Formats: sequence, C-alpha cells, structure tokens
Amino acid sequence: MSPVLSGYFWSVLASLASAMATLLIKLSHQENAGWTLSRLAYLGGACGTYGLGFICYSIALQRLQISLAYPLMTAFTMLLVMLIGFMILGENLSPTRLAGAGLIIAGAFVLSRS
Repeated sequence: MSPVLSGYFWSVLASLASAMATLLIKLSHQENAGWTLSRLAYLGGACGTYGLGFICYSIALQRLQISLAYPLMTAFTMLLVMLIGFMILGENLSPTRLAGAGLIIAGAFVLSRS
C-alpha cells in the first residue's frame, strides 16, 4: 500500500474512532442519573476510543500533509456523526444539515485535489 493511500486509511480509522467516541459520550447522558457506574463505563470507553483515534491520526500525519489530513478527517467524522445521530439516535436530518454536510465534504474534496 502506498504511503498516501495508507494515510487515507489511517485518517478514516481516526474518523471512525472519533465518531464512536462521540456516540459513547451521547449514550452516557441518556440515563440522566448522575455519575453512575454505567455512565462512567460509557465515558471510559469514549476516552479509550479517542485515544485510539489519536494514535490513528498521528500515523496518518506521518503519511499525509497536515493541510489534507485534518480537513479529510474532520469532514468524514462530521458525516459519520450526522449519520449515527440519524440512524441510531433518531435525530432530525434536515435538508439544511444535509446541505451543510455536502459543503464540508466538497471542501475536503477540493483540498485533497490541491
């Protein structure tokens, strides 16, 4: 696998980890019962997942320019979080949100072609 392709792979893994951590944080607040063991387990899982994402992102930065890696990871993470919110949490997916996501993805695509 080429270094650039490998960089994209690690950026996607970092995005997946970040989106999963965001979901775990959201799920930790579902009970509204204070600082329970269950909530701490969700938050601990989120910390671990963010740590894994940090490692993946640091590997991606070894293979990609920072001006490409960060926008790519951010755009993919935002798209994943939006889809997770819609599919798992039942959040609203309005045309405005879709348009905003489209603009972010288009921006990341333009940056990747530079």
